Amino acid sequence: MKEDMEKIKALIFDCDGVLAETERDGHRVAYNQAFKEYGIDAEWDTLEYAKLVKISGGKERMKAYFSEDTARFPIEQFNDEYIQKLYECKTSIFIDMLMSNKLQFRTGIKRIIKEAYDRKILLFVCSTSHLNSVRSLLKVNLGEENMDYFTELFCGDIVKRKKPSPEIYNLVKSKYGLKGSDCIVIEDSRNGLLAAKRAGMHCIVTPSFYTIDEDFSEADVVVSCLGDPNTSKIRIIKGSNLIKDAEYISIDDLNFIL
Repeated sequence: MKEDMEKIKALIFDCDGVLAETERDGHRVAYNQAFKEYGIDAEWDTLEYAKLVKISGGKERMKAYFSEDTARFPIEQFNDEYIQKLYECKTSIFIDMLMSNKLQFRTGIKRIIKEAYDRKILLFVCSTSHLNSVRSLLKVNLGEENMDYFTELFCGDIVKRKKPSPEIYNLVKSKYGLKGSDCIVIEDSRNGLLAAKRAGMHCIVTPSFYTIDEDFSEADVVVSCLGDPNTSKIRIIKGSNLIKDAEYISIDDLNFIL
């Protein structure tokens, strides 16, 4: 497909669970280490975190957890200021993990980012994750010299209402003069899918460890991962007939979806 026939104007990625499988082996571990450093008697196992991960935003996640047992976690101590400091500690631990190359891109992510950049498609990340965390993940996996692949990173508390609110995706549209129909979002969760759809955007879902059983009925396509040439064929969970035989998802496939 020629560049002048490109339908996609912007390719937008969520971070956690999409770019890398960060929740179970990254954020959860960093939260637990931060709790230890602050002397907090709490540890989130994989089952506990499966419930918490449905809450968008790290600070919101901790606030919900602590408020469930105010006898153990008094409100006067576990207030917003304290949770902010705890979150900053957790973020520092998480970034150290990233810089140690412990969390790598999911299959197909690096390839499709490069393919989109070469075809002059705008690239964004829209995530509740801390900006430094997202930058570190990209830097380690893409190389510092390729950080300019992305037009902008929309991260953290950049909007008041988090997913499933479409606010973060609407911000991308308004700032860059985009129509929702020109954009494809890659998400891994129902909250992310709903946010993209409410912004009028197309959405591909690549379920992650914690979201595999969620309802993705509104998605344009649901695939096990984006895949790469010469690797195992992707599993298409829900998709267009145009990509039913695809071994991996390419920019041309995304244009077919539009």
